[in-house]
Amino acid sequence: MRKNLFLIIVLLNSANILAQIDNQPIKENAPNVFINCWFCDMNFIKEQIPIINYVNDRKESDIELLFTSRVTGAGGNEYIIYFYGNKIFEGITDTIVFYTAPSESQDVIRVKIVNAIKLGLVRYLAKTPIAEKMIISFKTQTEEKTITKDDWDYWVFRAGLNGNFSGQERNKYYYFNGSMSASRTTEELKLLFRVYNSYNESNFKFDSPDGEIKYTSISRSQNFKAYSYFAIDNHWSWGIEAEANKSTFLNIDYSFNISPAIEFNVFPYSESNKRQLRIAYQISPTFNRYLSETIFFKTKEFLTSQELNTDFTLIESWGTTNISLTGANYFHDMNKYELEFYTSLSWQLFKGFSFSVYGGYSKIRNQIYLPRAGATYEEVLLQRKQLETGYSYWGGFGVSFTFGSIYNNIVNPRFGSSGGSTIIISN
Repeated sequence: MRKNLFLIIVLLNSANILAQIDNQPIKENAPNVFINCWFCDMNFIKEQIPIINYVNDRKESDIELLFTSRVTGAGGNEYIIYFYGNKIFEGITDTIVFYTAPSESQDVIRVKIVNAIKLGLVRYLAKTPIAEKMIISFKTQTEEKTITKDDWDYWVFRAGLNGNFSGQERNKYYYFNGSMSASRTTEELKLLFRVYNSYNESNFKFDSPDGEIKYTSISRSQNFKAYSYFAIDNHWSWGIEAEANKSTFLNIDYSFNISPAIEFNVFPYSESNKRQLRIAYQISPTFNRYLSETIFFKTKEFLTSQELNTDFTLIESWGTTNISLTGANYFHDMNKYELEFYTSLSWQLFKGFSFSVYGGYSKIRNQIYLPRAGATYEEVLLQRKQLETGYSYWGGFGVSFTFGSIYNNIVNPRFGSSGGSTIIISN
């Protein structure tokens, strides 16, 4: 398609179309469309594109739409929509790509999503009776082609401050965090510099035989991180990371490490929005100074560790799969190591049935920073200090089965999405 042409596609443009099909819950001669997009405003899409049938199950669809997204260097998003044809459209596929800026509102983004869906549906709708209700027009671009210059040379700067608080008669809670970052992303290079600081305070009052007792718990953490990643080819990358930390929770008064790293992607990086199998290795010389003496009688030490990470991601119309395995150990003592496994699966196994699960397990043998003095009851209950453990785990699952009408065309916003409120009274 020539760059000097604008393609304007209008799927709904006249009162005649509205009169014929908009008042019909099920559109005759219209294809069934299934949209797999967790971030889309489906009500808005249905209102803007009312001439197709929206269905609840991909196996009932004539056209499937799968949305994926990646963060761009400027902090916006690259959205990719994959179109898959089924039944009468079997074998017809298409891909639409569009971009959003970080400053664009949700309304602007959802309009771009609708326009991209319209653009992708054209080749399918052109083969149906709906084609006669489409109007396609072209506008010649008269302006001279100009080369856009980026005055910021791809640098993006961000600053943020967040906080929350809560309280009752006998306790209060405050939390604040702030960050500043500068980043630059091109096809061949990724740079990031970030500073982060957090403050967490809890206050409690309780009665005792000796009168009212007040207790205050404060935890702080600071972090500085910088990295540079460089492209070698469509499968290989290398980089270097530097990080400094302070954390009362981890007994770290000061920590600094610098880590060269290399990564291999079995699949080309150009396909990473749908599939990737990345294997990364890094070595991290680290200096630690501790707030209190550790269980190994150390107040400071210099250590070198290594880490190997494997991450597999696959995104298809039938579901998403992510599996990662990470191993790390210290060179001075190979018995001080950590292994972590994580997976998340979201699959549509058969008509109406979907299954999702996520979980992870970590075997921990490298807690060299634990304070020798241990932790008080208050510190344990308030989670102010990391406790000794040999493992950790987490997880969750979900199963759903949908049956009944396959159509999902109606938009009814009354009482919001839930249809009302639930009031819970307890003593």
